[in-house]
Amino acid sequence: MKVILSAEVDTLGNAGDVVVVKPGYARNFLFPRGLAVRADERNTRQLAHDQRVMESRRRRLVASADAAAKQVDKVGRVVVVRTCGVDGKLFGAVTSMDIAAALAGRDIAVDKRQIVLSEPLKALGDFDVQIKLGQGVNVEIKVSVEPDAASSELMAKAAAAVPAETVEA
Repeated sequence: MKVILSAEVDTLGNAGDVVVVKPGYARNFLFPRGLAVRADERNTRQLAHDQRVMESRRRRLVASADAAAKQVDKVGRVVVVRTCGVDGKLFGAVTSMDIAAALAGRDIAVDKRQIVLSEPLKALGDFDVQIKLGQGVNVEIKVSVEPDAASSELMAKAAAAVPAETVEA
């Protein structure tokens, strides 16, 4: 019996595949669970229509992801300001939520789940961060973590105090 799979079945195939199975397997397992439908003329036409709809939807998603990638590419570099200690170690970490907020400040809508960080950024400096916009479209931006005004003053005072101590010794 020919059936069209409605969902992925481990032993048979993926959704939309037309497979041949024994009639009892189809009647007793696939049909009651909604995993397949009979491959008659009506269902075959419906499958072809669904595939066309899914393809046009996929094309629209790819086009929107490409447009978002161009927008993110224009940004180039995102600056995140954080409080840090004298040694340049951050109090807290820069997470994907912070990067998404910095991009939102530049009118670019990126979900925090699209930002790929292997681990949160815990030091000052420049980092390359990948953003997965979906449909296989990935963009890499540079994220600069910089100290806030009070932290940079403390770091400058500490740097000025270190040479004075080495001269005395």
